[in-house]
Amino acid sequence: ASNQAMFLEQVEQESGLQMRVLEAEQEAYYGYLGTVNSLALDDAYLIDIGGGSTQVTAIRGRGFQQAFSRPLGALRISDRHITSDPISGKEFRAIEQAAAETFADLNWFHEARNTTLAGIGGTIRTLAEIDMKMRGYSLDRVHGYQLRRDRLEALVEQLRGTTLKQREDMPGLGSDRADLILGGAVILRQLMRQGDFSEITVSGYGLREGLFFEQFLAGEDSPLIGDLRGFSVQNLARNYGYEAVHCAKVQELSLSLFDQLASLHGLGEWERELLGYAAVIHDIGVAISYYDHHKHGAYLILNSALLGFSHREVVLLAALVRAHRKGDIDVSANPDIVEDGDAARMAKLAALLRIAEYLERRKSQVVQGLTVEIGETVRVVCSTTGDASIEIWDANRRSSLFKKAYGRPIEIV
Repeated sequence: ASNQAMFLEQVEQESGLQMRVLEAEQEAYYGYLGTVNSLALDDAYLIDIGGGSTQVTAIRGRGFQQAFSRPLGALRISDRHITSDPISGKEFRAIEQAAAETFADLNWFHEARNTTLAGIGGTIRTLAEIDMKMRGYSLDRVHGYQLRRDRLEALVEQLRGTTLKQREDMPGLGSDRADLILGGAVILRQLMRQGDFSEITVSGYGLREGLFFEQFLAGEDSPLIGDLRGFSVQNLARNYGYEAVHCAKVQELSLSLFDQLASLHGLGEWERELLGYAAVIHDIGVAISYYDHHKHGAYLILNSALLGFSHREVVLLAALVRAHRKGDIDVSANPDIVEDGDAARMAKLAALLRIAEYLERRKSQVVQGLTVEIGETVRVVCSTTGDASIEIWDANRRSSLFKKAYGRPIEIV
């Protein structure tokens, strides 16, 4: 800004605070830092569409590789080219051309194998929220939402035919962005077309969180959370005062059952990981009420910031926690998110989590280990350090889900 120095001086005089103005690459770096510590990204590109500029960042091995910045954002492209309401054909062609010319020399931005496209900033989040409302999406969570390019293309066509008043009334689109959203959508569409990306993963974290993570992780070799998913689960568990020793034992017993029953369930490392995480947070609902805490826990998972997990994984974790005491697996509330076979897959995991929970019923770690014998009836032999008759009785009493999921009875001794 031409009056930058005067503005900064006035801020310092009136508030006593010194403002720092970020260069374009610094802005891109902090946006990258907030996103890479909140989404499971390895090799990726990150788009940040602001009001006055757009940054594209290349991420390799979770590291910041390079950034591209141009002074064209949702506000600037709208102010320069849009005067009619609804937009005229001539002005629409003008914003398309402006976007194409602005990013023409971005020659390293293209889809590659195992490369994810992610996006931050209010424009991209708003486009995602509009799409979620239009689809009737079953999870109220924009972070991690995947916006498909074909749906963005259709949304651009819809927006160009609407007046400002009509856009202000669109679900998911606030009045403060109604005048800028078309220009921002055209910029995003241009970049997705140019890179040949079919979808973009939306981050609810960005520059502000990047500034936080720089301070939070000060002293580390790099300001990156090493095990993002494990850290996020532990953070959620600690927020709700979980019992670490009890949960560690439930996790140990669950995973022991999983490993020894591999020939029956045929599941892999991904399912094992979800089971382990569910064991850590299975009791967080007690923070609301002991009664029905399995339901409260599922609610907390669906409405907390579990970072590094896809929407499908969040829904499945919630289903596992809800089923850890009683009932069947139910993923019917999210048919647009889960995949075929998920209910059967999670039933097999929930049966193991439930048995492990009841073998740790008194939270005394009396059951130390398990040996599984697979036959017409699955037999589980418990190694104990004392009288485990209550735990074994209760685990047998709660084993009906196992029989339903695995097609054979289980005997715990």
